[in-house]
Amino acid sequence: MRRFFLDTEKILSERPTLTGPDVKHIQKVLRLKAGDEIFLFDGKGSEYRARITAGTPKAITLSVIERIPSISEPPVQITIAQALLKARKMDHIVRWMTELGIYALIPLMAERSVPRPRPKQWAEKEQRWKSIARESLKQCGRSQIPHLGPLSSLKEIVGKSQAYDLSIIFHQDNPGLKPQSCPGDARDVRNVLALIGPEGGFTHEEVRLATEYGFVRASLGPRILKADTAAVAACAVLQYAFGDLGGAPKKP
Repeated sequence: MRRFFLDTEKILSERPTLTGPDVKHIQKVLRLKAGDEIFLFDGKGSEYRARITAGTPKAITLSVIERIPSISEPPVQITIAQALLKARKMDHIVRWMTELGIYALIPLMAERSVPRPRPKQWAEKEQRWKSIARESLKQCGRSQIPHLGPLSSLKEIVGKSQAYDLSIIFHQDNPGLKPQSCPGDARDVRNVLALIGPEGGFTHEEVRLATEYGFVRASLGPRILKADTAAVAACAVLQYAFGDLGGAPKKP
């Protein structure tokens, strides 16, 4: 069944209504009409089964039938601090990380990050990434939009690492160390912070700073990956090791 985003307040209102591009998609592409059912999601972890009650060229009016708790969120909260990449690579990363079930994304200004966005440009990027994440939820079946943190320096991010059960920095100079060998029982890990570098990777000084704050150094194997490929690979590895891609036991 097709899924559409709507704010919680609107879903719980007396007359939930879809507007904008969703109207044309429902009427012209899906050819749904009054009496047909769709799913709504609120971006906060809940889904709702709803029935179309009326439609105009500008709005679709709905009646909510029931609330359905989402079962697609992983048992561990993975936060990715991703160094800014060139061009539209960050757009793709937001989409892929949403699909992989990442809890939060923190844009990181690393020493080798090429983009240096101005405040106005940054506001536009944030809005675009939020829109990309919402569209990705429709496709992948999630109901919770990943949290988007503010643009941060490495020092700001590592200074908050104590809030996580496990902190990892991915760095190509450590081919023998893998996340599976990280200390502790995976069942005890409820939230993870992972640093992923830009084109060119992290500098030795950045790796040194992270390790001083207790970050485990890990690699993605002996091959050198493109920065956006590394981001996807790291997310998949973390979900396999601690989340639900590898059939890990559910957290009690």
